[in-house]
This record gives sequence, C-alpha cells and structure tokens, in this order.
Amino acid sequence: MKTASVREGNGLAIRFQGEWQSLGFVIGLVTTVYYMYVATFGTFSPALDRSLFIYVGVALAVCKFPLGESIYARVLDVVFLAAVSVATFRFNEHYLVFAENEGYDIGDFDMVMGWIMILGVIEASRRSLGMAMAVISFAFLAFLYFGAYVPYPFVHGGFNLRQIATSLYAQTDGLYGSITYVLASNLFLFLVFGVFLIRSGASDFFTNICLSFLGTRPGGAAKAAVGASFITASISGSASANVAITGNITIPMMIRTGYRPAVAGGIEAAASTGGTVMPPVMGAAAFIMVALTGFSYGKIVLYATIPALLYFLNVYFQVHFYAMRNKLKGLPAEECPPFLATLKKGWVYLIPIVVVIVLVYMDYSLRRVGLLAIVSVIVASWFTDRRMGPRDIIATLSDGARSSLPIIAIAGPVAIIAGAVLLPGTGIRVTGLIIYLGESNLAFTVMFIFIIAYILGMGLSVIPAYVILATLAAPALIQLGIPVMAAHLLVLWWGQASNVTPPVALAAFMAAGISKERLWPVCNVAMIKAMAIFYLPVLFVYQPGLLLEGSVMEIALTVGTLALGGITISAGVEGFFYVRMGVMMRFVAIAIGIFLVLANGLYTVAPLAMFIGFWLWQMRSGRLSAAGRPD
Repeated sequence: MKTASVREGNGLAIRFQGEWQSLGFVIGLVTTVYYMYVATFGTFSPALDRSLFIYVGVALAVCKFPLGESIYARVLDVVFLAAVSVATFRFNEHYLVFAENEGYDIGDFDMVMGWIMILGVIEASRRSLGMAMAVISFAFLAFLYFGAYVPYPFVHGGFNLRQIATSLYAQTDGLYGSITYVLASNLFLFLVFGVFLIRSGASDFFTNICLSFLGTRPGGAAKAAVGASFITASISGSASANVAITGNITIPMMIRTGYRPAVAGGIEAAASTGGTVMPPVMGAAAFIMVALTGFSYGKIVLYATIPALLYFLNVYFQVHFYAMRNKLKGLPAEECPPFLATLKKGWVYLIPIVVVIVLVYMDYSLRRVGLLAIVSVIVASWFTDRRMGPRDIIATLSDGARSSLPIIAIAGPVAIIAGAVLLPGTGIRVTGLIIYLGESNLAFTVMFIFIIAYILGMGLSVIPAYVILATLAAPALIQLGIPVMAAHLLVLWWGQASNVTPPVALAAFMAAGISKERLWPVCNVAMIKAMAIFYLPVLFVYQPGLLLEGSVMEIALTVGTLALGGITISAGVEGFFYVRMGVMMRFVAIAIGIFLVLANGLYTVAPLAMFIGFWLWQMRSGRLSAAGRPD
C-alpha cells in the first residue's frame, strides 16, 4: 500500500510538472461556451468579453507550455497565473472607475496590475509563438519608454512606467481595445468553426471532391491542392492551419506523381496563403481591418472577392503550365474517389459554407454568423457517417479554443504594437515621411510601402505586419487620394506575404516539414507561385474596377483583362502556353501580361490585340508540334 501511495504521489507530481491537459480542456470549453452564449443572448459586460480573451491566451499558454521541467518551474507558473488572474479581476471590478477617470494616471496598485498583464501577454506570446514576438513587443515598449533618445521622425517625449501601464491596461486603446474586441467578439467563433469542419469530416470531403474532379488531370494532385485550399483555407482563415489540414494529403500525392518536394511544398503554401484573402472568412487581419477602418465585414468581403478569385486563377494556371511543361501526369483514376459518389456522401457539408456566405453578405452580426456556422456543421454531420455526438461536440468546443491559442496569444502583443505607434503620435510623422520620401508621387509611395511591407513580412507574422502597415503606410495612401478600402486592402494583402517570405514564412515552414525539404527552397517556389499576392495589390490603386468602382461594363472589362493578364504572366513565368516557350517568348508573354493588367479603358485595345496575336501564334506552334514539324 505504501508503494502504491508513493507511485500515486509520483504520478501526481509528473502530471503537475507536465502539460495541464485537464485544466486546459476546462478553460477551452468554458471560453467557447461563454462566447457562444454572448453570440446568442448578448454580452454581460464589454470589459469581460475583452479581458477574458486576453486572460485565456495567458492561461492556455501556461497550461500547454510549462516554464520548465522541474516542479519549481511549475510552482512559478501557478504564481504567474494567479497574478494574471488577480489583474484580470481587478480590471473588471474597476472598469467603470477607469472609464470615468480616463486621461488620468492610475494608482500604484493598478500600475502593478497593469504591468503584470503587460508582461503576462508577452510571456504567453513567447511560449505560444516563439521568442521573436516577445522581443518585438519589448522593443515597442522600449520605444515608448526611451522615446526621447530615438532618431527623428520617431522621437517623442517618452512615457514613464505609470503612463505606459495606464495607457495599455486602464484605457480603451490598450490591451482591451478595439483590436481585442474584434478578435474576441467576431473572429473567435470562426476559429472554432474551422475546428468543427475538421472534426466533422467536412475538410476531408472538400479535399476528396477536389481530387475526384481535378485529380486525373495533368498535375492533378497540385490542382486538387489549389482547389482544396480555395475552399478550406477560405473558411479556416489560416494559411498554416490549412497546410496542416490539406497538405498532409496533397503534398505526398504531388511528390508521388513527380513533383520535387520543394515544388510540392511551395504550391501548397501558395494556395493556402490565398485562403487568408478569400471570403467568406478570410484571415484574422481582415477582422482587425473592421476595427481600424469602420467598414462592416460584409462590405470588406464584397470588395475582396474578385481580387481573391483572380489570385487563385493565377495559382491554378501556374500549376497547370508547370505540369504541362514538365509533362507531369495526373493521379491514376483508381486513386481518385468517384465524383458523384463523393458528392452524394458529403453534399450536406456544403450547407455550412452556404450559411456563412449568405449571412456574411447579408451583413449579419459576425458573432451570430460564427455561432450559426458551428450549429450548421453539427447538424450536417448527423446526415453523414461522421455523426457528432455529445462527447464529440464537447471535445471540439474545447479544442476550438485551445487550437486557436496562436491567434488568442497574439492579441496582447498586437495591442502593444498598435498602442506604441499611436500613443506618441509617431504614426502621423511616419506617414508624412513616407509621403515625403515618395515625393508626393503615388507610384514612388506605393513602391516605398512595398519595400517596408516586404521587410516586415520577413520578420513578422501576418497580424502584427498588417497592424503596423495599417497604422503607418495606409494613411499615406489615403492622404494621396486613394480610397480607404483600397489602401487597407493593399497593405492587408502585402501583410499576408509573410506566409511565404522567409525567415518567418509560417505556411512555407509547415509545408517544408510535410515535404521533408529545407525551408528556403520551399519559400522560393512559394513566392513564385504566390506572385499575385505581390502585384495584385498595386492594382487596387490603379484599377478602380477591381474594387467594383465604375459601370458594369468597366468592371467587367477590368476583371477580364486582369484575368487574361494573370494567365499570360503565369505562362511566361512557367515557360509554357500551348507549347514550351524559349527565353525570348517567355519575356514576350510576361510583357503582354503586364500591359494587360495595367491597361485601362480604351488603352486595353492594344494589349488585347497583342494577346490575341500571342494566343494564335501559340496555337499554331501547338499544332505544328503535334504534327511533328518544327515551328
């Protein structure tokens, strides 16, 4: 008996030192149920909605990622979590006092509570997202504190510890500001919805239906990856999550049918990146755009649809031309599920997609859309062989919150970054500097913003990259006369490039792990396949029809020439149209494509004539090649 007691005691110690799965399960379940309740009946308190979201990020990080392997490290975790709990309770209990005294510094006790929360969210981001995010957060805090010592135009008077705590903890623009509100109230249930799609078998259905329709075509495995990402990533809103979902199936298939591992991983990363700009869900940055611009999410989705479709058109044709140039076959018919049988078996999974699309375009409350989407997935599963019972539903409700930890944990650091930019008024001066360096010339300003965006994308993930660009770069475009929607969509798209640009490149990193290839070769391919993420945003500025401005005829002409231009550029980059192209013909194709995407109004006549000539020449070359005669 004594030995059994010792073993039991050792077992408890081991469980205490390791991951706290049971506590994490309960926290995840309670969090999801709470936000579902709020979506149904309304909120108890705006302060609770926001502070709970921040607190859950810290609590789940502590549960999942211990400070160390010793029991002493876990005791420190207990103290840490208790301190954050007290600080969160203090904020909710004192919220009205803070609101009534906004603009005044807080007292000593509240300053300590504020710094506990500030350091708590940074530590949660370190455990969940890595050291880089924590270092960046501390850098922005240092910028606030040592503002008098930084060079122009970033210089400011500096803020002491009390002022920083007041701004970030006790005011509406800090940790519990509009960005946190949007992530908690609007985005969170969509993240849970994505987990329900996986658990219910919906994501498997989408992959299988794409395989059944595209799998046997040339390069069929890659085309199925593009199709599956088009559906799944547009709902999950996360490029790296989509790579993990669909890439585990499509990347090995691509490699088996002749694709090099780097190419297979790069195609999946590029296709998954498109999902973060593809309605109806898009990515977390799109929800933050709601907070920063004041536009409804339905309106953002409406304007974002055509550019996103053009992006996937580009990726699809690059995959097609690459397969044709390298004579890559499709999958054997016996490896592809039959289309009609697959559709008959899982068509009910289309209902949640329709529910989301219809309600978003009808401009329903986003929290209500997320709730109804979850309910529709559960009901749809009851008509399949993957019926979700009470145990499955409860487990998925908890997993939905726990798997969303990377997004939840980043809310605090992003709020710190936004506060550090806005509080000293640095954003206004940097905006002026961007315009000055661009010599008030729109083209130079766009070019300068692209350089900034590319550099940020190399070191930051999507959300902080977009927040910085939206607060510094977008206002420069707006001051030069660019519509607010166009300016923010431009920086939103360029912020998404961090999914494929090294060294962060989260989507490419995930794809590299699955393909068993080094990161840089995968990134090189991904950036080429995702080239539309770099050039399409420029057209938000120069092609008003792309964002539905102008008559129906003007919009149709713009979209048509952009589609043809994208296809022609893809052909030039991949070196194939009807036949393999030499170097000179590839340059010709790329030049014609550029003319097509830049032309507007009557100026489209000449590029269209050049495209028709190129098309006829390639058709002739294809017929000669098929007949065995040289061109």
